[in-house]
Amino acid sequence: MNPAFPLLFLIPLLIVVIIGGAWFSWKSTRGAPAILRKKLFALRTIGLVILAIILLNPGQWQNLQDETQKTWVHLIDDSRSMSVSSRALDAQALSEKITRHTDTAEIKSGQYFFSDTLTDTSSNHQGTGTDLSTAADALLSQMSAQGEALAGVIVLSDGRQTHHPRHSDFALRAQALGVPFYTVPIGGQHAMSDLEVTIPRKTITVFPQQNVQITVAIHSQNLPEFENELHLETATGESLASETIRLKADSQNFHTFSIAAPEQSTTWKIRLPQHPEEMRLTNNESEVHIRVLQNKARIFLAEGAPYWDSKFLAQLLRQQEYMEVHSVHRLSDTRWFHVNSAEATPHESDTNVFPNSLEELKSYDLVVFGKNSEHFLDDTRAAHLRSFVKEQGGSVLFARAKPYSGRLPGLEPLEPVSWATGLNDQFQLLPSLDGQAAGLFGQALPGPDSQIWKSLPELKDAHRIDIVKPFTRILAHGQSPSEKFPLLMVRRYGQGVTGLVNADGLWKWDFYPDARELGNMYQEYWIQMIYWMLAYSEFLPGQNYSLNLSSQSVQPGTPVSLRMSYRGTETPAPPHLRVSSPRLPAPIELVPSEIPSEDGSLKWMTSFTPEHAGSYRFQLVQDGQTMPEANLSVLPPPTEMDELSADPEFLRRFAEATGGALVQPKDFDRFINETLKKETPEIRESGMKWVSSWMHWLLPLLLVTLFAFEWFLRRRNGLI
Repeated sequence: MNPAFPLLFLIPLLIVVIIGGAWFSWKSTRGAPAILRKKLFALRTIGLVILAIILLNPGQWQNLQDETQKTWVHLIDDSRSMSVSSRALDAQALSEKITRHTDTAEIKSGQYFFSDTLTDTSSNHQGTGTDLSTAADALLSQMSAQGEALAGVIVLSDGRQTHHPRHSDFALRAQALGVPFYTVPIGGQHAMSDLEVTIPRKTITVFPQQNVQITVAIHSQNLPEFENELHLETATGESLASETIRLKADSQNFHTFSIAAPEQSTTWKIRLPQHPEEMRLTNNESEVHIRVLQNKARIFLAEGAPYWDSKFLAQLLRQQEYMEVHSVHRLSDTRWFHVNSAEATPHESDTNVFPNSLEELKSYDLVVFGKNSEHFLDDTRAAHLRSFVKEQGGSVLFARAKPYSGRLPGLEPLEPVSWATGLNDQFQLLPSLDGQAAGLFGQALPGPDSQIWKSLPELKDAHRIDIVKPFTRILAHGQSPSEKFPLLMVRRYGQGVTGLVNADGLWKWDFYPDARELGNMYQEYWIQMIYWMLAYSEFLPGQNYSLNLSSQSVQPGTPVSLRMSYRGTETPAPPHLRVSSPRLPAPIELVPSEIPSEDGSLKWMTSFTPEHAGSYRFQLVQDGQTMPEANLSVLPPPTEMDELSADPEFLRRFAEATGGALVQPKDFDRFINETLKKETPEIRESGMKWVSSWMHWLLPLLLVTLFAFEWFLRRRNGLI
């Protein structure tokens, strides 16, 4: 039964109604003949019983079933890139083939368009972007809301996905629903005309008024050889320098601006006017952050076996305006010379002069070792040196290959390599691609493809290497007639960095007349190498705080992590982080959160998500401290016309993730004939319904007849 009201209330009510109705019928016919009285009583009682049966609603539950035919849908890319060549017409022709086939085979089908969203009508190729994943997810939602079952989806597109999908789980959803997507690539490679300006090194660290070199790479694509004006400007557009350059057709062109560094850190930009035939205009300028250090670099140089290399290097470093150098040279066990910057004569002593405590080491930014460093170090000093690098962000440079004779266990953890026996022959220094990517070569120094490296005098006395330790970057190789080996290496060690120059004889680059004619490469090499190492360390000279970004270049809406460290002896208040940009109405203050540290040092972390393209400057704020800063370049989002070549690889990954496949246009006819077939309608359960036993015309008719006949008899006999 499926009663109209709960049985708890209905059964007592029916008992009262039936008994009460029968009693009132009997009582109201008290003066009537006995036969008539019994007839009226029977009619009333039977009628009330039938009414009770109707209210109790006897019957049974039955399953509901629907017959549905699955639908094939084809999606047509309607974005701007489809207006190139005949892509739109090609897609429309394939769409018409699908429609003719489904009509002939009596297959249920539908058609939708998409660009950055799903539509049911063409927008005449005015979509500003393409987001196939989001459009496909919207299709699944729409068909599900309409109660339509999908057999599959055919996508006709060039594959130019320019928007970030709003739903990352679309492919899993399609697989769960059993809806494969088949993609058909429309169009092919499209050569576009473009000039692209890039600055490989986004941040250049210099001292005030030091000469800074900014290397610019200009890629010319599908344009003839022509001349253009390259501009170096401030962030506000004020001209700093300009140069007319000749750009070769379909090639990578390079130009270097050489200019005095500003007094304060700032951002400059390189701008190249557009060519009339250019199609993409968002990449004709690039920014570079000039980070100006206000504190001198403090260097300690320890040489246990003086030779021309150590003599030339010490003199060179002492001549630098923004370096304070203290050098110590061992002549014998009882004769030690030490010289400070701006001093003309050395001081002699009978004991070595090397920092005896971590506090003394912390007064330097870089420690440079020559040969025979075992004469300067014991176990205690070596332990202080390791703490200086690992925990204080210091730098150590081994400038003349293996820095000791035999073994020196206390120093080995700092070295980027493990040594073998023997020495190499004479060789040349050849920068590596990693050295170029790190910003040393091709930026401050000539790049790997420069002929100057092959023109310099050969080096010697490289020590053979057994193992290059993990996380070591090989910035340059040594090339001898018989072998190639790592020559210049750097390795992160905790918060600091260690470097190794596995060679001797660089002094010849400065001494020989033939080498002089190539420019002062000796001076340039060492100065730029040391500046690069100081910038590569966690902390910059004179700064007790560090600031590092997880990325220097991102798209709008991409979170950037910012990590800060402290190496001072006091316990400071947490620093604040100030974010400024021309795109912000006012600077933003961020409060970093302290994070755990394995070495017990103070570290903080926060994040920032830029919403608009442009340059953002981050600066730590703490009273009375020289604070680091960093720049973030937020690239403009890709536009539909940035790249017009079709991307079948994206379409293949998209289709296979849903259980479908990529279909080449030449195989399209065979595909629709083999895949789009009429299927037997699917019978599916659509719910339950109650089928009442009394739902027949006879029972209601009998009820009406009984009450009508009772009323007739009463009226005829004057009982109403």
